[in-house]
Amino acid sequence: MSNPDISVIIVAYNHARYLGQAIRSVLDQTFDDLEVIVFDDGSRDNTKEVVSSFHDKRIKYYHQENSGLPANGRNSGMKLAAGKYIALMDGDDFWYKEKLERCKEALDSMRDVDLVCHNEAIMYEEKILRYTSYGPYQDDMYSRLLFKGNCLHTSAVVIRRKVFFDDNVRFCEDRDLFAVEDYEYWLRLSKRYKFYFLPDVLGCYRVTEEGAFLNASEVNSVNMINLLKRNFSQFEAKDRKTQILIKRRLSSVMCAAGRMQQHKKNFKECMGWYVKALKEYKFNYKAALGLIAALFRLRIVYK
Repeated sequence: MSNPDISVIIVAYNHARYLGQAIRSVLDQTFDDLEVIVFDDGSRDNTKEVVSSFHDKRIKYYHQENSGLPANGRNSGMKLAAGKYIALMDGDDFWYKEKLERCKEALDSMRDVDLVCHNEAIMYEEKILRYTSYGPYQDDMYSRLLFKGNCLHTSAVVIRRKVFFDDNVRFCEDRDLFAVEDYEYWLRLSKRYKFYFLPDVLGCYRVTEEGAFLNASEVNSVNMINLLKRNFSQFEAKDRKTQILIKRRLSSVMCAAGRMQQHKKNFKECMGWYVKALKEYKFNYKAALGLIAALFRLRIVYK
């Protein structure tokens, strides 16, 4: 039996509530020459039972004790992949039917492209909040990612096998990159590989209160700032324009940290982040408005 064209890696940690929808969205794809590797990173819920409820030979289930690191689950799952292309997926997200077909067509037709990313719907509490446009590609993709923010999402990405296996480019498993390991990965890839962004919405990214994005927001924010500072330190000569760009970028992350804390009604913490954001870049009007709202103990929904 020949290897499948695409290996789908679903990393799950206590995602039983959503995992069935994720798996079904893969099995319902218009492209079916695939394998589905569900890598269970030590879930304490009924993840195994959810996977077992699907009777499809393309599904393979693996379990390990919880590593505490999403990067470890992704690397472990990808090591098992047999496909020419590797599609990543988090266990609480799902795809639209043509996602894999469209991504494969792009990679087949553009030999110089190593990573394809599509747009997504953002869902919170079973409601679609908005549609996000990732990209666009720039010749200096590294600077685009570094100064303007992450413009990819793990569940929207399909990469060539050679990136992971031949070139041995793995997700970094350092604990000080927890919750930002994907962003760090795209930064590294952007220095060597070409990305392509499909303009269509082909999947849904689910924001949950249990997920690392909100549940571990404080650690997420601190690690993001440390990652940025590590990359900014590589700029030996910082002219005034670059200095302003750095301050604005750091301030925007601090402001986002404030908004996440405000979402959770941690008003003392969110005000602290807003003050830091304004000290870093005094013209950050979003931080100023957020601080005023926090003073009146007004909650915002993080979007």
